[in-house]
Order: sequence, then C-alpha cells, then structure tokens
Amino acid sequence: MHVQLKLTLECSPEVAVDALANPQVMVAVTRPLLVYRSEEPEGFPRRWDTTPREVSARILGLFSLGRTHVHLRFYEVAAARIQEDTGEGIDGAFAKMTIRHRMAISVAPTAPGALGEESLLRDRIEFHAGALTPLLWPGLWLVWQWRGRRMRQLAPSWQRDSARAR
Repeated sequence: MHVQLKLTLECSPEVAVDALANPQVMVAVTRPLLVYRSEEPEGFPRRWDTTPREVSARILGLFSLGRTHVHLRFYEVAAARIQEDTGEGIDGAFAKMTIRHRMAISVAPTAPGALGEESLLRDRIEFHAGALTPLLWPGLWLVWQWRGRRMRQLAPSWQRDSARAR
C-alpha cells in the first residue's frame, strides 16, 4: 500500500532540497505524532548523506515503533531531484515492515501573478507489513497529512534560513 502527497511549497527547489536533507526538518514535520530520536552516539548528522543512520520513533512520544535505519540515496529523474529512503527496520514494528519512502522536488508550475519560485513536492511512502498493512494505512495517512501541513507551514522559513546562511 502507499500514501502520497503532492503539494506546493513556498520556497525554491534548491531551498526545499536543502531543507529535506536536514534531519531537524524530519523531526519538525512529524512531531508530535511521531517523535524521532537518533540512536547514533553523536546524534543526528548536520545533513543526511548516504551513510545508514540508526533512528527510533515513538507514536505521540509514548509508544515505541522500534529502531530503523535511515538509508538515503539521492538522484535526479528528468527535472526532479529525488531523496529516497530504503532503510530497514532493526526491531519493534519497524522490523515487521518494508518501507520505501521517496520525496521528489521540482519547480512548481507558476500561477499567473505569483511572486517568486515555488517547489512541487511529491512525497510517497510504500509500505508492507503482511496482514497488518490495511490496519496501518489510516495511521500513516494521518501522519502524511500532518507532514504535508507542517511542510507548507515551514517552507517560507526555509527560504529565510537559506538567505541568512549566505
């Protein structure tokens, strides 16, 4: 099964790609529904890279989903920049699921009179957990709606943060 979002973010594609490579953005867009924590001795890296990183997650900060690896690869298809996670679960509920998560960023089609460049985000998670798959879908759908809402809220601040970093 899968859950997918397609939304416009108020920031340039370069800024969106940069923000999605920041582990703190992953934490910010899922909290408080899912609370992620790094299980690495040095904590979250400053930027995601292709090194597998161990993380844990708790539903509402209370109920453990277990530990998994965030294992990313970055590539381009046509005019879209893709960040794909194919990490595997280590224990808990994560160990019972197979997950493929892809986020694609491209230039959003511009509306007449729009100010500035916007990004089109396609955020898709495919998951399988045997007989539990249909039972998990409503929860993942809810988390994905929340993620989309939070990304739309936070995207303008990513633009400002990027401008300050220059």
